[in-house]
Amino acid sequence: MRDTFRALAGRDFRLYFTGQSISLIGTWVQQVAFSWIAYHLTGSAFMLGLIAFCGQIPTLLLSPLGGVVADRYNKRAVLIVIQFLQMAVAATLALLVWRSAVAPWHLVAASLTVGLTGAIELPVRLAFTPSIVHDARNLSNAIALNSVTFNAARLVGPAAAGFIMAAFGETACFAINALSYVPTIYTLAAIHPERGEPRGWAGPWRESIEYLRTFAPARWLLMIVLVAGFCLAPYLAFMPVYAKDMMHGGPETLGMLMSASGLGALGAGIYLANRKSVVGLGDRIVGACFAAALASVAFAYNTVLWIALPLLVITGSAMIIIVTSCNIVLQSLVPDHLRGRVMAFYSMGFVGMMPLSSLLAGSAADVVGVHPVFVAAGAAFATIGLALKRRLLELRQEALPVLREKGLVPK
Repeated sequence: MRDTFRALAGRDFRLYFTGQSISLIGTWVQQVAFSWIAYHLTGSAFMLGLIAFCGQIPTLLLSPLGGVVADRYNKRAVLIVIQFLQMAVAATLALLVWRSAVAPWHLVAASLTVGLTGAIELPVRLAFTPSIVHDARNLSNAIALNSVTFNAARLVGPAAAGFIMAAFGETACFAINALSYVPTIYTLAAIHPERGEPRGWAGPWRESIEYLRTFAPARWLLMIVLVAGFCLAPYLAFMPVYAKDMMHGGPETLGMLMSASGLGALGAGIYLANRKSVVGLGDRIVGACFAAALASVAFAYNTVLWIALPLLVITGSAMIIIVTSCNIVLQSLVPDHLRGRVMAFYSMGFVGMMPLSSLLAGSAADVVGVHPVFVAAGAAFATIGLALKRRLLELRQEALPVLREKGLVPK
C-alpha cells in the first residue's frame, strides 16, 4: 500500500491529489446529469454526438495554445482561473435547470464553454504534474495516481448522480459540481510548484515537431492515444441510449453502466500505481488493445445488464492501461523543455480526436444504429494492437538509451 501512494509523501502533490479527488467527483456527477438531460430533451443520438463534439473539438483546435501556455506562463495561476470559469458554468446550469428554463442550445453552449477552457487546461495539467513531484522517481506513480483519482471519481460520481437525480433532481447535480471546485482552487493556491524557464512561441514548436518526427517511440505513443480517443467516444456519447432504449432503464441504469467502466479503470490505475518501472508497459499496451477490441465487439449487440457490466469493466480497465501507460512512458522520455508542447499533442490525440469521432458516430448511429459503431471501435483497437506488437522490439531498443540516461531503468 505504501508503494501504491508513494508520490503522496510530497506535500505539493498530496494537496493537489486531495483537491482533484473532490472536484472530479463533482465533474462526473454533472456529466451524468448533463447527458441524461440532453437525451431527455432531444431523444436524439445525433444531439448527444453534437453536444459531445462541442465539448471536445476545442481540444483538437486549441491544445497547441495550451502547450504554449504550459511552457510559457504560470501553470498554477492558469489552472485557478480555469476552475473559476468552470464553476460559473456549473452554477448557471443549476439555475437554468432549477427554473425549468434549460433548452438544448444552453447545453450546447455550456459544453462548448467547458470545452474551450478544458482545451487550455489539459496540456497545462499534464505538464504541471512533474513540477509538483519533486522526486523524479515518483513521477510514474504520480501519473498513475492521477488516473486513480479520475477513475475513482468516475466510479463514485455516476453512481452518486443516479441517486441524486432520483432523490433530489438534476439541479442538485449541477450545484454539487459548482461547490466541488472550491477545494481544488484552495489546494492549487496552497502548493509551491517548481518554476520552469519561460520559452518562446514558435521555436519550440518546430523543435517538438522535429522531435516527434525523428523519435519513433514518442510518435507511436501519440498514435496509440489518438486511436484510443477515437474509440472512446461511443462509450461516452451513447451510454444513455443503451441505458434507456436497450436495457429499458433510467438514471440508475446509466449510473451503473458508467460506474462499471469506472471500476475497471480504477483497478487498472491502482495496478499501474504499484508498478515501479516503465519496463514492460509496451506489452501491457498491446494486451489491453486486444482486450478492448474483444469487449467492444461483445458489448455492441448485448441487451442484458449483467453481461454489459463486466464487459464495461474490461473496457474501462483496458482503456486506462493504454492511455495512462502511454502518458507514463511519454513523460519519462520527453525532454523537460519540450514537455508542454509534446503533451499538447497528447491532448489533441486523446481528447481532441473524440469530437470528430462523436460527430461521426452520432451521424452513423442515426443511419445504421449504435451497434456497428462499437464493432468499428473494436476493429480499430485490434488493428493498432497488432501494428504495435510487430514494432514493439524496435521501439523498445530506441527508447532504452533515453530511459537509462534518466536513471529510470538499470544501466
